[in-house]
Amino acid sequence: MVNDIRVNTIDKLAEAHHRGDEPHLLREVLRTQQAMARGFSREMGRPSSHFALMGVLAHAGRGLGVTEIAEALDVDAAAVTRIVNVLETERLIRRRADPRDGRRRYVSLTEKGLTLFSDIHDRTHDLERRLAAELGAEVMHAAVATLARLRAFVEDKERK
Repeated sequence: MVNDIRVNTIDKLAEAHHRGDEPHLLREVLRTQQAMARGFSREMGRPSSHFALMGVLAHAGRGLGVTEIAEALDVDAAAVTRIVNVLETERLIRRRADPRDGRRRYVSLTEKGLTLFSDIHDRTHDLERRLAAELGAEVMHAAVATLARLRAFVEDKERK
């Protein structure tokens, strides 16, 4: 909701500074990302951030520390801790102490969490197939290629 308000405010401010020939790619990417995240959450019954965190754990195949998860998701550790608290309450993940360093704790998926992740993962593929049927294979491949190039451009700028 706050992001929608921010984007709408930016849209109105930007209108005063337009020449009329700008493609507005960045604005459309941000608006699309917001819409996709909301749609994903509705479709899956869970915020995309939960699925992303569960995915990191599923792909790691081992327990990870909050800092490792935060780095993998490119978010701060406090955000990861908030999600971990929710998922732990739902018994989707568990925390356990490092036997060599009791101060360090590892997070891993429970069987229930792995089952839910697998279900959401399968449903995500179904959603992508429906999207591909709507857009067509050529548009889907072009979108994926364009977004990958855009991400590479942005990540390259961040390194400089």
